[in-house]
Amino acid sequence: MHAMQATLAARRYFLDGWTIKKIAGEFGMSRFKAARLLEWARDEGLVRIEIVNATRSDAELSAELRSAYGLSDVLVVADLDGAADAIARQLAEVAAPAVAELISPNDTVGISWGRTLDLLVEHLPEFRAQRVVQLIGGLATLESASGGIELVRCFAEKANAGSYPLLAPVLVREPAVAESLRRDPIIAETLKLIDDVTVVVAGVGGWADSSASRMIECFTADELEELRGRGVCADMCGFLFTDEGDVLLQSVGARIGISLEQLQAAETVVAVAGGVEKRAALAAVLRSGIVDVLITDAGSARDLLRSARLRAIA
Repeated sequence: MHAMQATLAARRYFLDGWTIKKIAGEFGMSRFKAARLLEWARDEGLVRIEIVNATRSDAELSAELRSAYGLSDVLVVADLDGAADAIARQLAEVAAPAVAELISPNDTVGISWGRTLDLLVEHLPEFRAQRVVQLIGGLATLESASGGIELVRCFAEKANAGSYPLLAPVLVREPAVAESLRRDPIIAETLKLIDDVTVVVAGVGGWADSSASRMIECFTADELEELRGRGVCADMCGFLFTDEGDVLLQSVGARIGISLEQLQAAETVVAVAGGVEKRAALAAVLRSGIVDVLITDAGSARDLLRSARLRAIA
């Protein structure tokens, strides 16, 4: 009889939304006894509560990673692991609504470029921002041509915002040519708007594998050897990072795009990246202290936590 009464009380409370006071009145008992009846129902397994993870995020891993690297927020995609290309689409699908949620109607959004961001923009819901600005110039080599122009246009379309592409290459060999490009009225307008950027959305390039970074294509084989010899293992927003998280001043040519001071001044820097080939790069970028919010896969999150623990022991 006690079990039957507990089952009925549990139905009233969990399914019908009754208050404990109302249940006590129906059963002719005190509120304290009604509460104990519900507690007994849970303890005996008559009631089972399941929390459905609708966002496919791993809350525990996210919290651990946030604490380990002193980040404002982290979204770890649960049960996702593998090579960067294999997981990029799933990572982008989960990241897209999270990125949109971080942006307010008054924000000026700065976008770099990257394969994951190209996929992310496909899954963005409609939201609102003030404007969307391309942070670094494009890339053009004999092997490929890519950049953020189309990405910025599509992102701005989803954000119901103005679009400001940066119609210049990310790296120019001659500093004088770079300076001339910066004075071009259209390019100068976009560069000036970078001062107003409040939210940066960036991909991360990994230098452990040449396929994990587009930035690598900017350099010759000899230059890559020299840069790797100086400790470069990652790039973000056109900047090169060493394993310790230091930003390396490039000795080759001149960058066109956001300055380090502008990047550090942004209110929120969101890094979206994952995959085996990018784990060392992610650790380096996080050590720089520039990133505020990280969206990554579970495999990378576990690796980043191991890395943080090993450094803490050392």
